[in-house]
Amino acid sequence: MKMKRILPLFMAAVLVASGVPIAANASADAASESTDGGIGTGVTVEGGSTDNGVAAGDTTGTGTEGTTDGNTEGTGTTPTDENGTVTDGSTNTTTDQPESEDTEKSEDTSDAAVNNENSSLVVTLGENLSSDQKATMYKYFGVKADDVNTITVTHADEVKYMEGIASAEQIGSNTVSCAYIEPTTSGGIKVKTANLNFVTSQMIASALTTAGMKNCNVVAACPFQVSGTGALTGIMMAYETASGETLDEGKKQAATEELVLTGALSDAIGEEAATEVINEAKTEILDKGLTDADEIGAAVDQIAENHGATLTDDQRSQIISLLQTMSQYDYDLDSIQDTLNNLNEQVSGLAKVWDSFKSFFVGSSDGIISDTDESVLGDDVVTTSTVDESGFKDGLLTRIMNFFGGK
Repeated sequence: MKMKRILPLFMAAVLVASGVPIAANASADAASESTDGGIGTGVTVEGGSTDNGVAAGDTTGTGTEGTTDGNTEGTGTTPTDENGTVTDGSTNTTTDQPESEDTEKSEDTSDAAVNNENSSLVVTLGENLSSDQKATMYKYFGVKADDVNTITVTHADEVKYMEGIASAEQIGSNTVSCAYIEPTTSGGIKVKTANLNFVTSQMIASALTTAGMKNCNVVAACPFQVSGTGALTGIMMAYETASGETLDEGKKQAATEELVLTGALSDAIGEEAATEVINEAKTEILDKGLTDADEIGAAVDQIAENHGATLTDDQRSQIISLLQTMSQYDYDLDSIQDTLNNLNEQVSGLAKVWDSFKSFFVGSSDGIISDTDESVLGDDVVTTSTVDESGFKDGLLTRIMNFFGGK
């Protein structure tokens, strides 16, 4: 009995000496959270409070913890719909609730708390897709509509950037391409495509650096095969929403021009040569600060020769014009190089061996790119990716069996 009394006292003494506060009971724990004077932030959700203690509503809000009953007071921004349209002119202010009711709501909105964490994930859907086709795209991306922000891309959106750059046939009359964006903190831009038969993941990734985009994972796809030239518009729109960054309009136009030009070059000199010529020329003129047409032309000629590519006068002029446009803007060359290095496979042999080994035994993990489900797009789906996807879907045992089975 004495030990039972002495041990708690000894533990309490140690905690006090180390500066750790002791809660008398569960109520005191809750009170300590509400009286710490800290600021709590979170995305509010309809019908209850989040795990962060932010009150229920339709807007993103900031709550100030300072009440002793465990509830929070917060203000929110004006509510908007999925396209950013203001739905009313009021701000959201919470009211005090009994502690038990507040706790119950917090438990009921656990799914919403997950949504808060995914608030930077953005899906774009072409306006001319049917409801069933849109549902298919959510399944392919591996998400539910309620878990992401969704933007509808209109034909007018595509025409804004493509008119005068792409042909009327390439622009088309319907908008059906879709995209899924996830901002990251490093690694450059990683892209996967599905059912895009004119542009590739490498072309899109390079063009996105021209648009001024930085670290992010991108999936561009359609329920059926299309050229994919219009996909860039939705990707740029999604990136601005996901990152909160507004891209320069001139850079976005240049990115569209690059994508269309690289696609056309690939038909003439091959996909790999076209991508490498554009990427290397872009890197060189930005690195050396070239702006003169003759200097840029000389660099393009040398790079094309290095890759055994013969350019027509028209192709050469188009490349020089694009690079002159790019030379007018400020770019973070290191950020661009993060992406282009992956595309050009400028990785040491040892690093490649290690990446392959790790991918086989552990599986790769490139965010949303690893969550796609090709099976929902049918047997004829065409995919490209800038990352090694081996090990994404299968377990280690399956990969070992496939290896020894020659698969």
